[in-house]
Amino acid sequence: MSKSFQTLLFSQSIANVADIFLRVILIANVFVLSGSVMATTMVPILIGLSGFVASFLVPLVTRNWSLNRIIFYTQAGKTLLLMCLTIFLVLMTTVSVTLLYLFVVGISILDGFASPVSHAILPFYTKDLGKANAALSVSSESIQLLGWGLGGLLFASLGFIPSLLITLVLFLLATVWTSRLPEVQIEKIEAETNGETLFRGWKLLWKKGRVRFLLGTNLLEILANSIWISSILLVTSVLGETEVFWGYTNTAYSIGVLLGGGLILRISDCLVRKKWQSISYPLLLMACVTMAVLQFPIPSLFLIANILIGFLSQFKEITESVLLQESVVESDLVYVYSVFEVVSTLAFTLFTYGMSWAVERFGITFVFMLSAVSLLLEALFVIGMRNRYFQAD
Repeated sequence: MSKSFQTLLFSQSIANVADIFLRVILIANVFVLSGSVMATTMVPILIGLSGFVASFLVPLVTRNWSLNRIIFYTQAGKTLLLMCLTIFLVLMTTVSVTLLYLFVVGISILDGFASPVSHAILPFYTKDLGKANAALSVSSESIQLLGWGLGGLLFASLGFIPSLLITLVLFLLATVWTSRLPEVQIEKIEAETNGETLFRGWKLLWKKGRVRFLLGTNLLEILANSIWISSILLVTSVLGETEVFWGYTNTAYSIGVLLGGGLILRISDCLVRKKWQSISYPLLLMACVTMAVLQFPIPSLFLIANILIGFLSQFKEITESVLLQESVVESDLVYVYSVFEVVSTLAFTLFTYGMSWAVERFGITFVFMLSAVSLLLEALFVIGMRNRYFQAD
C-alpha cells in the first residue's frame, strides 16, 4: 500500500481511538452528574443529530478547502475544543451537564464534516481499493472492539479529568499526523452557487443509476440491521440468558468482522472481480443464519451466528464501498458520500423507532424474521440487477 494511504490509516486509527475514549468518558460522566438514564441517552442522540446536519453541509466546506485540509482542520478543531474543556474543568470545581452537551454537539459537528471526506479521499491515495477498504474496516472494528472496554477502564481507574488529559494527548497526536496527509484538491466550478454545490451529490444520485442502486441496497441493509438494537430482547426472552450474554454476542460479531476483513485483505483481487457474487451470496447466507437462529434458539448457536454474520457482512460492505468509489469520478465522491451519510443517518433513526414499535406490537421473533426477509430481498435485488449495474455505468 502507498505511503499516503498508510498515513491516512494511521491518522484515522489514532483519531478513532481518541473519539471512542471521549465518548465513553462523556457518557459515563453525564450519568454520574445526572443519575438519569434519559439524560445519558441524550449524548448519542446529540451525536447523531449533529452529524446529520454537518454531513448535509459538507459540500459547502469543499468549496474553500482541499479534502486533506478538511480532515486536518476538523481534527484540529476537535483538539482545541477538548483542550478548552479540559482547562475549564481544571479551573472550575463543578461542571454542568448542559456544558457537556454543548461540547458533544461541537465535536459531533466536526466529526460529521470529516466522515464523508475521509471515505471520499481514499481513491486519491491508493488504487487497490479492495485491500484499502478492508484495512480500514479491520482497523476500525479492532478499535471498536477494544476501545469501549479500555475507555471504561480508563474512566473508572483514573477519573474524569486524568482520562480527559490522556484523550487530549491522543487528539494532539492525531492532529499532527493528519497534517502530514498529501494535498488533495478536487475540481471546483467557479460559477456554481452555494445551493448548486450543496445539492450536487443529490443530482449525481438522480443521474447515476448505479449510485441509486447502491443507496437502495444500503437502505435495505439498514432496515435489517436496525433490529439488532433490540437483540437484547431475543437474548433474554427467547434464549433465556442475561444481559451479560448480550455483550458476548456483540464481541462475537466484532470477531467475525475482523476475520472477514482479514480474509479480504488476502483475496481482495478476487472480490473486486466478482462484485455481484461478493454482495449477493453473503446476503443469502446472512438471511439463512438469521432464520436458523429463530428455528434453533440455542445460546452457543447464537454466538456462532453472530460471528458468521460479522464475517459475511464484510464481503458485502467492502465490495459495495469499492463499487461506489468506482461509480463516480474521484472529485465527485465527497458529494455522493455526503448524501449517503445524510440518508443513512435519517433512515437508521426512523427504522430503529419503527422496529422498536414492531417488537412491542408483534414480538421479537416476527421482527427478526422481517430482518431476514430484508436481507433476502436485498440479495435478490442485487442478483436481478447484476447485468445492469455491475457493468460500466
